[in-house]
Amino acid sequence: MRFVHASRAALAVALAIATLSPAQAAQISAAAAEGTATPAPQADAAVTEDITVTARRRVERSQDVPVAVTAIGGRQLEATRTFNLRDVQQLAPSLTVTVTNPRNTSINIRGLGNNVSVYNDGLEPAVGVYLDQVYLARPGQTVFDLVDLDRVEVLRGPQGTLFGKNTSAGAVVISTRAPSFTPEFGGDVSFANCNFRQVHAFASGPLVGDTLAGRLSISVTDRDGFNTNRYDGSRTQDYHDMSVRGQLLYKSGPLNVRVIGDAGKQHATTAAAVLEGVIRTYTNGTNFANNYTDRAARLGYTPVPYRLTGRSVDVDANPRYRMWQAGVSVIADYSLPGNTITSVTAARTWHWFPHNDGDGTSLDAGRDFHQSNVQKQISQELRIASEGTRRIDYVGGLYFLYQDIKAHAVNTYGSQAAGWFLAPSTDPVVGAAALNNYGYFSDSEPVTKSYAGFAQAIWHVTPKLDLTGGLRYTYETKDGYFNQYASGQSLAALTPTQQVSAQAIRARFGVANRYTAETSAGRLSGQATLAYKITPDVLAYATYARGNKFGGLNLANINVVGALAANPVIKPETIDSYEGGIKTSWFGGKLTANLAAFWTDDSDFQTTIVDVERNGASFFTNVGAVRSRGFELDSRAVPTRWLSLYASGTYDDARYVSYPNSPCPVEVTGQAVCDLSGARLPGVSKWAISAGGEVHTTAGEVYGRDVEVYAGSDYSYRSNFYTTANLSAYSLIAGYDLVNLRLGLRSSDGVIDLQLWGRNVFDTHYDLTRSAANTGAVTYTPGDPATYGVTIRTRF
Repeated sequence: MRFVHASRAALAVALAIATLSPAQAAQISAAAAEGTATPAPQADAAVTEDITVTARRRVERSQDVPVAVTAIGGRQLEATRTFNLRDVQQLAPSLTVTVTNPRNTSINIRGLGNNVSVYNDGLEPAVGVYLDQVYLARPGQTVFDLVDLDRVEVLRGPQGTLFGKNTSAGAVVISTRAPSFTPEFGGDVSFANCNFRQVHAFASGPLVGDTLAGRLSISVTDRDGFNTNRYDGSRTQDYHDMSVRGQLLYKSGPLNVRVIGDAGKQHATTAAAVLEGVIRTYTNGTNFANNYTDRAARLGYTPVPYRLTGRSVDVDANPRYRMWQAGVSVIADYSLPGNTITSVTAARTWHWFPHNDGDGTSLDAGRDFHQSNVQKQISQELRIASEGTRRIDYVGGLYFLYQDIKAHAVNTYGSQAAGWFLAPSTDPVVGAAALNNYGYFSDSEPVTKSYAGFAQAIWHVTPKLDLTGGLRYTYETKDGYFNQYASGQSLAALTPTQQVSAQAIRARFGVANRYTAETSAGRLSGQATLAYKITPDVLAYATYARGNKFGGLNLANINVVGALAANPVIKPETIDSYEGGIKTSWFGGKLTANLAAFWTDDSDFQTTIVDVERNGASFFTNVGAVRSRGFELDSRAVPTRWLSLYASGTYDDARYVSYPNSPCPVEVTGQAVCDLSGARLPGVSKWAISAGGEVHTTAGEVYGRDVEVYAGSDYSYRSNFYTTANLSAYSLIAGYDLVNLRLGLRSSDGVIDLQLWGRNVFDTHYDLTRSAANTGAVTYTPGDPATYGVTIRTRF
């Protein structure tokens, strides 16, 4: 297997070199022998792309910033067809994005962020995602297509000093292209298999002289589904996304004001869980009673044949989702002598409306299990930053966020619910009366208010030595309620004994329950960095950072009164991060190579436990600690002006340090809890690698325009990882690698670019999720198969 991965990685680079002349190939081989053949897609340049970043809330060269950051420019994003956050992880190995559905999106950096498969509206992510300086408070807001981008920055490690909210594990900073006073317009049209159609378009230019400029960008993507639903022959896992962004840029003397408005909608058919097999025995060898096969036979149901690499499902509930979001922001910069004052004011909303098949079959058992959300947020940030050359540079400011999430959960059972969900020993009359056509529903609403003040200073001790220090104090309040109610057929026709049994059955699933909860806390975050310029091209640094992921509310069906009550308040996490790194540039900028080593301790980790003192109840709370440690390499090279290369890799040993009372996985029986202390964290590959490049050569003139032929390839590899918090053996996803290729013809002025492309060209089967249900059914969600198409791009 390792040979296959290494061969594909080598092929990805070899294909980029294949169109070179023998002399050019020899030159590149010589460069590789000297250790210079590594790093990133460029267009026409003799040095690596000089990407600027805003990791310290000021515009700086990436190589000059003592922060572990992966910066991906707009040209590379377009060339590699990276149009959503899940695809960004193929270029940034330390980033992991797991999407079981848009609401349940987990974004991790260096293994920390969200515990995979642990979702709750009352909890916040630890990786902050920022779109044009505005914090996106819910992970589902990040799932829309990303277009007309200037760059994407992945900042690793705690960033809580300068970034507004819960960035204790890192931040993803997305910057779109601003309006220009030089007229420009362009876009692209793509067609591919699976009836894929995509259109991107933008236009920008002056509206009023050199005072007011505007920009409009539009994105539309449609694709048929990859899976087949046996129930009605329909295709599932289709994708339909549309978004629009309009901007105005006002300039008058020292004042710049940028107004951004955007809206997007997305919908899809979502039946994705393919049946892989059924657990028939527990790990101790005892029989797994009433398993999926037993239930199917009892109800006369024939499941879809088991498949290890299949794409067939069988559901009758028309599973689907609709999602839309909108936002408006105003960014105002005012220049004073030696300083710039910045105000960022924003309001956003995100709506999520799903419909899920509750049993994963075409039986009328679980008609619909889902939770919808209507989220609103308002934020305000005010900063002052020094400008120019001085002994001490500084940034300081204030920040406020208000967030409200209204949630409505639905669990409705059908006419065959009792036969499917209850044990065969259940009295059929009691079971049918209790569960068939029964439903329970809940409403919840966590409200968050976050206030912060922050400051960071860079002391240039000597021309080569910098000391950076920063602090941020955040005070946060969160309050909310949970209200659950139920409805079902009358039990009056049952005997008193039968009524007691029926009520006990309903209590196991869901009955009326209401409570309120609140929490508040003030926490101090900060960091200290010592950076030394060994030479003008070599920067070494060491950083200690303290971050906090604030607490939350477990607004779910838990018991909060009586002797077995559980506390719905979840305490904050505390993150201590230690990092050392070196950033280097060689051969006049033809090669950059950056290395970082990190160690992160996370105490009071937020996840689920089983409390044996509360009758084995499982609920969200804090466990002991987790740890993430490893190293990262980022490198880019342009051995000649005809070739650009990149290679990045991450080794991450992420583990539970203390997790003594985890819920056991479904394959374990006979014990109340499982001790996962020392075990791997879920959602984290120990090894992750990205590599690739692009080669181009002149091809003469076409209609008076210089034209070049180019070929590019991108390779990514991730070793195995678990996708459930309790590390079920049936949630382990095998390591996999993906190869994308492109071949095209473009004019040097960008007016025409014709590209043939393929993604996952070897049609590698890989899983996005894998798990075992309490029925013993083992299912997986397959990743995208081989896709190939053509893109026509233009820019004037």
